[in-house]
Amino acid sequence: MTTEDNPFAWLDPWAPRGSIQRFAVAGGFNSALFWVMWEVSLVLLASIDLRILWGAAWGITGVLAHFVHRAFTFDNHRSVKLTLPASIPVYAGSLVGSSYTIGVLSELAPQWLRLLGLVNMLAWGLGIWLTMRVFVFRFDPSRHQSA
Repeated sequence: MTTEDNPFAWLDPWAPRGSIQRFAVAGGFNSALFWVMWEVSLVLLASIDLRILWGAAWGITGVLAHFVHRAFTFDNHRSVKLTLPASIPVYAGSLVGSSYTIGVLSELAPQWLRLLGLVNMLAWGLGIWLTMRVFVFRFDPSRHQSA
């Protein structure tokens, strides 16, 4: 892969494609968008259960995350016709699971909601990285090694 094919080649030594580091860079962008949506909804829609607000923000940013990770974290060797449908169960499962766990955590320690939200997001993000790498994008590091 040439620099023309990969405008982020400068990042490869520290965070090669498919790595957890690369996922964290892209995930930081996705997570910031998620967090802003969740925070705004907590203020503007305070009467709605926080799990629903969490799930809505998670779902919206999950669609965006698929395309960010496809272009930046992993690669696009597989058709979007395959990767998008394959990512739906991953994001749907993480949406339901993370919404459930944020609800449980908020009941256990409501005073720590934002810290627990961050921990919850990071824990579920690790699982998403693994499933996206192995099952959705079927990432093969050998395709990205220099000759």
